[in-house]
Amino acid sequence: MVTPIKRSHYLWTSLLLLLVLSLGLLSATVQADSFEVSVDRSRLSENETLTLSIKTDVLSLFDSPNLDPLHTDFEVLAQQARTNIQIINGQNRSEKMWEITLLPKRTGTLIIPALVLDKQTSQPITIEVQKAPRNSLQSADVFLHSEIDQQGPIYVQQQLIYTLRLYYATSISDHGLTDLALPDDLLLPLGNRRDYESQLNGRTYSVAEWQFAIYPQRSGELIIPAQTFSGRVRQNSRNYSLGSLKQIRIQSPEHRVQVLPIPDEFAQQPHWLPATSIKLSQKWSGDYSQWQVGTPITRQLLIEAKGLTAAQLPPIELGNLQNLKQYPEPAQQQDTNSAQGFSSQRSVNIALIPTQAGRVTLPAIEIPWWNTNTQRMELARLDEMTIEIQANPNSVAPAEAKPNRSANKPQVQIVRESANLLPWQLFSLSTSIIVLVLAVLFWRQRQQLAQLISTQSAQKTHAHGRTKIPFDNQSSAEYETLWRQHQNELLNLCQQHQAQQAWQAWLRWQQVQKIETSVEFDQALIELQSQLYGAQANPEQWQGYRLLQALKQLSPSVQSSSAQLQPLYPR
Repeated sequence: MVTPIKRSHYLWTSLLLLLVLSLGLLSATVQADSFEVSVDRSRLSENETLTLSIKTDVLSLFDSPNLDPLHTDFEVLAQQARTNIQIINGQNRSEKMWEITLLPKRTGTLIIPALVLDKQTSQPITIEVQKAPRNSLQSADVFLHSEIDQQGPIYVQQQLIYTLRLYYATSISDHGLTDLALPDDLLLPLGNRRDYESQLNGRTYSVAEWQFAIYPQRSGELIIPAQTFSGRVRQNSRNYSLGSLKQIRIQSPEHRVQVLPIPDEFAQQPHWLPATSIKLSQKWSGDYSQWQVGTPITRQLLIEAKGLTAAQLPPIELGNLQNLKQYPEPAQQQDTNSAQGFSSQRSVNIALIPTQAGRVTLPAIEIPWWNTNTQRMELARLDEMTIEIQANPNSVAPAEAKPNRSANKPQVQIVRESANLLPWQLFSLSTSIIVLVLAVLFWRQRQQLAQLISTQSAQKTHAHGRTKIPFDNQSSAEYETLWRQHQNELLNLCQQHQAQQAWQAWLRWQQVQKIETSVEFDQALIELQSQLYGAQANPEQWQGYRLLQALKQLSPSVQSSSAQLQPLYPR
């Protein structure tokens, strides 16, 4: 049993011990003069780290070395601190250590400047950083490699494929990779990250690969910055006081590409299309060699391109066709990507109905584009077509009236013929008359019913306005909300006359939604593209009023078919 006297004794003993320790620590703090700064190595290669150790016998809860002078030539990746206190034969010995991982910012002779701690100053340390040998990547546990598919100059808005690979032959933890950022250019990922294995110099590496398609939006020098990977890798050596994990930071090469403006021989064309291939084709829903008046046939026009996105493809304009009615559907766009970059297509279906028999000529369709492989302008072309339209045998032509020379002569003739009619002929004639009368009555009822349905449909269309067309799996509400967000973004940029940002906003919008534009809007876009990439390009002088007004007229919906299209068979 612990009595109050014993409890009081224990309390006084503990207080005395704490007092002795405090006096010892204070004495050590006052008398300390040990301050050591060292590095684990003084010669190293670029992208390698070194460990800076700071040791002192000054124990203070608030003092720590000032590392600001290190930031001139080094990056501080990590730091740890620990304290050791020992009491031997009544003498206390205390020690505090900092271990700091540094990455040199450049090669050459670097100086770790004098550090100050509690009025004590260390001596400067000289570090030699050499360039990494060429074969160092293949012998390293972890390294980054990047490449581009074009080594020479490219044109503005031409596709450039950038590939980044991370090779690692050891376990990695606490890792991170910087994001590729090109704010003034269009950057699109080519799929998700790909993982595989590779053999280099007899050693197996795990590889993580990323690919991007870059479309520079202005001429000049394009700089693709170096990407940085940082993490902790496991080491086989046991010389590291922090354990078997070592902090690393490595970088990929930087790439510089010269971007050329639109060539002078292409400057007068309405659409700038730098690609490796563009094809123009057509399909017909029926046999146009047997085409008859009033019979609809759908003509599909298809543009296929390699090296361009669907948003860059131009619309196909047919103009007015004589003796043919046109009913075009909204254009369809599709993008696909692979390791070779983007492939895209734009198609439009047009219902054509001939109104007269005879010869009809469909004009040639030409799309000029720039072949980035041959460095010259080419034409994607559909030749002119001449089609013979046949008369429809099922159509009823009005009977031609004969001149009435004598009013009495037909009556006499009818009487004479009637007198000679047989009974079965009278029966057939009466039956034909009855059938004809019934057919006329039935036809009139059908006409009245069609007019009633048309009137109700028009009233319903007028009452409910436009029919919304959702995009892919979006609901109508989601489609309209997203549409308004992109429209407002583009409106704001037009009001601020920001040509480059407006064009990029339009490209982003085209990637996520199908947009039904107008002729005024397309013309305003051509004017914007000319200000950005034409022969007399001057984005700073662009005024967004015309595009602004055309954009305000667009709507996130199109008219219903009954209100938008003319009837296929007009009465």
